[in-house]
Amino acid sequence: MKQIILSVLMAWCVASPGFSQHKDSIRLFWEACDYTEVLRLTDGMSAEDGEMMDWRLQACRATSDWKEAERVLRRRLATDSLRVRTWAELAECYRRQGRLECSAEAFRRAVVLRPRAGFLRTGYVQCLLDLSEAQKAKTACHDWLAADSTSATAYRMLGQAYEMEDSIPYAFLGYNAAYRLDSLDAQTVARIANIFNLNQQYADAENITATYRCTDTLNLDVNRQHAKALCLQQKYPEAIARYEALKRMGDRSFLTCYYLGMAYYGDNWFYGAYDNLKLASKRNPTDINTLYYLGLSAARTSWKEEGVACLEQALKLAIPSDSLIAKLYDGLGECKGRAGDVPGKVAALKKSYSYSHQNKTLFSIARLYDSLKDTKNAVLYYERFMKQVPDDERYLLDENGEVDAKGMTHWQEAYRRVRQLKEQLFFEGESDGHKRQ
Repeated sequence: MKQIILSVLMAWCVASPGFSQHKDSIRLFWEACDYTEVLRLTDGMSAEDGEMMDWRLQACRATSDWKEAERVLRRRLATDSLRVRTWAELAECYRRQGRLECSAEAFRRAVVLRPRAGFLRTGYVQCLLDLSEAQKAKTACHDWLAADSTSATAYRMLGQAYEMEDSIPYAFLGYNAAYRLDSLDAQTVARIANIFNLNQQYADAENITATYRCTDTLNLDVNRQHAKALCLQQKYPEAIARYEALKRMGDRSFLTCYYLGMAYYGDNWFYGAYDNLKLASKRNPTDINTLYYLGLSAARTSWKEEGVACLEQALKLAIPSDSLIAKLYDGLGECKGRAGDVPGKVAALKKSYSYSHQNKTLFSIARLYDSLKDTKNAVLYYERFMKQVPDDERYLLDENGEVDAKGMTHWQEAYRRVRQLKEQLFFEGESDGHKRQ
């Protein structure tokens, strides 16, 4: 039935000479949520017809067709590049496509046209923060404050830019200025409390979040910082109550489960600690602290063997494997070599070999000593390498199983080089490391 109605409308739309009737038919498709038909019927419409283009843009948003929305907006800008709203919509369109640099530029153009519009300033700075362009974000915030020194949002975002650079004292100054202008901004309160908690000023974090909670008890970020401050002050019953409230609000994040588990552990209720640390471990299986306290909680409850397994896993994570250490020394050796420090590269490869026992490392060390004209050590490491090469790997064989005269293995190269170096030592008056008299 719906298809019949829509077909009739479409036929009427095509047959009717009246443009207003055409618009009415598009409106009917829009009200029926048939955005595909809206897009089809508005295709090719003039950019000057604002109402038609608005419908087309709304249909693009409804169907997440951001590419087409971009084309529509660019057609509008081609006829009028001074429309602030169009630049703002284009910025949002780019953001939806993940093209943050383009979004930032579109917001910047809008800000130039309307400097006092806080929404545009906020969008521009947020794009810069998302791009990790801290310096540009700071500049944009200072420009914003030059135009409006009472903007709490500008001060908060300035603090975020400084925090991105780990300039915590300056970040705190920005947040503090924002707080003085608007003490009810949840983001500002949560960020100040986070700095207090990181700086072990737990009482200050508790006080500022408790003050905010007198007005709003439901903000997730503020409640997290409040609960964390309570837990780190060892106010375990209060922390448990706050974290349990967060869980009832749907918060199952790693930090909420971890600190709730720690609060139960501190309050000597190990079943509660086990349950929540188990959840935290599922979200971050490689966190050593979580495994440690989960293991201890398990050992104090009904899962003693699991407690042993948790601590064993924590030990594996805490103590790097020999292969990993060898890889790191190999990397250090490569860096030393590229920096021109050949003796340093030799030392790094020796450490690598002590963990990996890779025979090819001995060959590399021998060649490095050879390049340093350290003949005796070159011979020593060539021979150590040669002794560990199995007989069936010393020569390249052709398809008939005969030694391939055209090819050469590392063992053959080492053998030939040792003969040359020993001959050199002999004529220099040294044999087996002893100078002839």
